[in-house]
Amino acid sequence: MDEGSIAACREPCVMRAILFDFDGTLASTMEDNYRAWQYVLHAVGADIGREEYFLLEGMNLAEIARTLCKRHGITLSDYADFVRQKEEYYIQHHSFSFYAGVENLIKDLYVSGVPLAIVTAGMHDRIARSVPAIFLNQFKAVITGEKTERNKPFPDPYLKAAEELGVPIGECVVVENAPLGIESAKTAGAFCIAISSTLNPQLLSAADVVVSCFADIENIPLVRDMLRSTDY
Repeated sequence: MDEGSIAACREPCVMRAILFDFDGTLASTMEDNYRAWQYVLHAVGADIGREEYFLLEGMNLAEIARTLCKRHGITLSDYADFVRQKEEYYIQHHSFSFYAGVENLIKDLYVSGVPLAIVTAGMHDRIARSVPAIFLNQFKAVITGEKTERNKPFPDPYLKAAEELGVPIGECVVVENAPLGIESAKTAGAFCIAISSTLNPQLLSAADVVVSCFADIENIPLVRDMLRSTDY
């Protein structure tokens, strides 16, 4: 990210908390999730494209299943079981890793006293079984797909996270990687940073700032300011 793009972004005066999407933002899990969806959909006669799935990221998992099945002319009697099969395939075949710079920045923010949350449409069971507990323990709130009736692109997940942190949503930064997540964050009233880790930057233009990789986040002035301050 060049300095010009940082300077041109619409930054608020004071930010107190950071809310992170998970898949494709903190962790390089999108390819594994894509392969899991491919597996279960292929079994019922459908084949999906990578971007086709990536553009749905953040949506309730059952809604992803319904959307993809409808698009490919498939009707299922039990979408919940279909999602369960997808999640189990992921657990059995994933190769989990964080993006470069994630563990260091999260630790620095945590030590600085910045309230942190994860906000994901992923199920709690998958997150608990695949993410190191020592990492998750740095987050004051973990909002998974079961915690709100409506998932992204509705504002509910980010509003729930801000509520659990005890910080007004207008004083929260959201870090996302997908259009539905950006819509959720902006509708909620948060400042949004998007990472083009899985999609073309042009598809993320509704965010306040777009960066090319996670490591660029700490160069954004409002994030640097949060790291310098411990008065939360």
